Amino acid sequence: MSLPQVGHVLNDWLISTSIKTVTRTTTNFIETNAVVSRTQYCVVQPAQKETLNPRTIDWSLEYLRVHSKIDIEIGEFVELDSKDYKVIEKTNWNRYGYSEVIAEETKRPLLVVT
Repeated sequence: MSLPQVGHVLNDWLISTSIKTVTRTTTNFIETNAVVSRTQYCVVQPAQKETLNPRTIDWSLEYLRVHSKIDIEIGEFVELDSKDYKVIEKTNWNRYGYSEVIAEETKRPLLVVT
């Protein structure tokens, strides 16, 4: 029996989204951050705080629920409306053709690609 591929239902709501990865390297005790970005089509929506773990969220921040046919990893950043959101939780629905992440607002200056 094959599992249903529900990822195709995302097509009507996909938007072009910037996903950023920060790589930290240390040379001679000096830390350097490199930021790379890729464009990925995702469904991005506000996450309802009531459905998140109340012990792990900051109620003063905004949260996003992001669905994508291509993986997004914990620690990466999703840019939306000139704000960065750090991915803090990942649910693997790859068996069904998509993945889902929760991203938390950083309230920091926008990461710039280096």
